[in-house]
Amino acid sequence: MRAVIAFLTRFLFRSRVGLAILLLVVVVSVIGIGQVVGPGDGAVRPPLGNPGPQPALTIDPTAGDDGIQSVAPPPDPVTSPGAPDPQTVAMAFATEWIRRDLGPEQWHRGLRPYVTAELAEKLVGVDPVVVPAERLTGEPAVVPYATNLVEVVIDVDSGLLRLRLTGPDGIWLVDGVDWERG
Repeated sequence: MRAVIAFLTRFLFRSRVGLAILLLVVVVSVIGIGQVVGPGDGAVRPPLGNPGPQPALTIDPTAGDDGIQSVAPPPDPVTSPGAPDPQTVAMAFATEWIRRDLGPEQWHRGLRPYVTAELAEKLVGVDPVVVPAERLTGEPAVVPYATNLVEVVIDVDSGLLRLRLTGPDGIWLVDGVDWERG
C-alpha cells in the first residue's frame, strides 16, 4: 500500500502527464458507469417522462401580431386640496438644495419642510458646499409613475437633478435625490 501511495505522490500528482492520466481514468470511469446505469437500448429519454402528442401551447400563425397593442398612460398624481403639487414641492426643494451660502444646519432646516423623515435623516450633517450644482437652469418635468409616486427632473448648471416624490395622502414630499452629470 505504501508503494502505491508513494507512486501516486511522486509521479501522478506532481507531473502534468500524471495528472492527465488520472483525469483520463476519471472520465472513462464516469462514462463506463453511465453506460451500465443508463438505458440499455441506446434510446435517449427525456428526463421528465415522455412528451405529449402536441405542445401545451400553440400559436396560430395567421392570428397576426400578438405584441402589446397599446400602453395605458400613467395615472395623474393626486394632490390633497390646498396642498402644493409635486412640481411646486420639487422646485421649492431644488431652490433650497442649491443654496451654498448657508451652514449645514440652516441648509438642512430649509430642506426639512419638503422631504420625508427618512431623507431628512440621511441629509443630517451634509455640507451644502458639496452640492454639485449652483443654479437651476430649466423648468421641472414631472414623470408620473402612480397616483402617489412621481419623478421630477430639473435642469441645473451641471446636469440634471432627479427628485423622487411620494404623496401617500396627496401631500407631496421629496423621498430621493439623484444628480446626473450633464
